[in-house]
Amino acid sequence: MVRPGFRLPPAKGLAFVSSVTTVAVSRNLSPSIADKAATLESARLLSLALLQHRAELQLRNEVTIPDSLLLAARKEKYNAVLGIEQHWQLAGGANLPVLDYLLAQQRQRYALLTVASGLTYIPKWPPPNLAGLPRLGSSPGPPYTPAGQPRSNIFLLIYDQQQHAIVYYRHTPPLATSEPLDGLALQHDFAKLLKKDFPSAKKRD
Repeated sequence: MVRPGFRLPPAKGLAFVSSVTTVAVSRNLSPSIADKAATLESARLLSLALLQHRAELQLRNEVTIPDSLLLAARKEKYNAVLGIEQHWQLAGGANLPVLDYLLAQQRQRYALLTVASGLTYIPKWPPPNLAGLPRLGSSPGPPYTPAGQPRSNIFLLIYDQQQHAIVYYRHTPPLATSEPLDGLALQHDFAKLLKKDFPSAKKRD
């Protein structure tokens, strides 16, 4: 999705901001809760996936979010994603004062934002000895279906600090069942997402 009147700028004109992620963990099929360790690992993996494409995309400097502003920045980014998902348009502005402050310090207009959310299970589900087993009983149907599946969602945004608006937005399929802490799966999903509008990213896949 692209904001009316906006054309994707040369990749070299983009800074990139520290990835923001949240991963919830369900242990022994109990209700899932956000997990700090899983979230930090997810952010690390997403940052690595982006850095793999830095040369092709010719991204500029990284805008690092200081610890003192991290909580506010996380809230701003997730609110921006939620607003777009609810209304599915980029016509309005975006309230990202932390990002405005950081970009102004570096005199940078455009910034690439990577946001992700996910759900994982501990232990992995289904266990290896159950995966692929036929359903119980004689009725036809698909193989054994687990009580839950992992989820991984990646959101890619471009923010225009001059207009205070999100001018570009893409996301992976909402029902993607990739494991959020699987680095290879995340790299594959991220590369596929980039291919939509960044042709140079095709070179890596």
